[in-house]
Order: sequence, then C-alpha cells, then structure tokens
Amino acid sequence: MTATTATRRPRVLPALAVTPMLRWTIAAHSVPDDQPWRTACSCGLPLWDYAVRLSGRCVRCGQRVGPPSGAVEAAAVVAALGLLASGLTGWPLAAYAWWTTGMIVLAFIDLAVMRLPHRITAITTAGFLGLLAADGSTAALIRAVTAGLVLAAFFTVVAVAARGQLGWGDPALAAPIGAALGWYGWTDLYGGTLLGLGAAAITGLVLRRTGRLTRGTPIPLGPFLIAAATLVVAVHP
Repeated sequence: MTATTATRRPRVLPALAVTPMLRWTIAAHSVPDDQPWRTACSCGLPLWDYAVRLSGRCVRCGQRVGPPSGAVEAAAVVAALGLLASGLTGWPLAAYAWWTTGMIVLAFIDLAVMRLPHRITAITTAGFLGLLAADGSTAALIRAVTAGLVLAAFFTVVAVAARGQLGWGDPALAAPIGAALGWYGWTDLYGGTLLGLGAAAITGLVLRRTGRLTRGTPIPLGPFLIAAATLVVAVHP
C-alpha cells in the first residue's frame, strides 16, 4: 500500500459513513409533488432503518425503495475523491463537503421523480454559504452569493420562457450551483453552467435519436448541472 493510498482511505471512509442517511433522505423525498414525504415502504416497514439498506430494496417485501445497490455509495466515494483532488482545506473544504452531500441527494431525487425539493436546496445553500463565511474570505463570499443570485435569475427567466418545460426546482438549484462555481470565479461559473447545459442537450439528443426518449419528453436537468459543477470544483487549479 502506498502512502497516498493510506492517506486517502481514512478520508474517504466518512463519505461511506453518511450514505445510510443519504439513502433515507433520498427515499423519503422521492415522491410526486402532490404526495407527502414517505416514511415507510408500502408494506408498512419504516424507511429508517429497516427498509433503506445498501441493496436499495425493502428487507421485508423486496420492493425498490431507493437508488440501486451501491449507487449512492459510489457517488459518495467519487465526490470524496473529487474533494481531495480539489486541494481544498479548512472551512472551504467543510463547505464543499456539505454542498456535495446535498447535491448527491438532489441528483438522485431528480433522477427518480424529476423534482428538486426546495427544503433540501435551501438547507444545502444556507449551510454552504455559512461555512464559507466562517473562512473570512469576504470578496470570494460576495462573489459566490452574487453568482448564485445571477444564475438563479437566469434560470428563472428560462423557466418562464419555457412555459412549464422547466420545473421551478431548477432555478432554485441554480443558487447553490452558482454559488459553488462563483466562489472560484466568474469563468468557472460560465464554464460549469455551459458544460451542464451542453451535456444535458447532447444526452437528450442521443436518447431521442436512439428511440429511448420520445419527442417532447423532458429529462432531469439537475444531475447534469450538479455533475458539471462538481467536476469544475474537482479540477480547479
């Protein structure tokens, strides 16, 4: 075992330790807009901590109540490695770890039911900005807040123009996405946003060309924006 491997393994383990809570949060919120949060499997077994396990299926009836086996765990490990690669330390590292946790939850919920719960978005944004504020980098914090507002305003205009083709969860998600990218700089904000939108457009085109998606059927935008922003944070010099 190399010294690098030995150093990274303990730092990745905390990411795996929180995955049961992430699975529970994802399963509880993966319901249609007009339905209350889920607290139990349809067979009556409580989500925490019986129905939500690594397999993603209820241990009593076998019904799928969460993401596929290992999916959340893999996402958490990749995110943790990305944070290590970013070189962040101190309060910024804590802020982006909090942000990444919220983004994982939102991405899986959007993939499952095409919604982005405002509660989770708000908690993620508030915690992220609060931890950044503790770092004391006033100029970077102001830029992050401004970038979040600018990107949220942009997606709000797009949502209005799209007339229902873009959900209101996306403008809300744009706030923490913009803040996370804007903390680094405006170039990162533009690049990360274009990367996410471009990836979503190409994916939609490919799915329609291959017959896996019918014309007019939307695809969740959130996971693409989240993945792009996470990549920009990880590779930022």
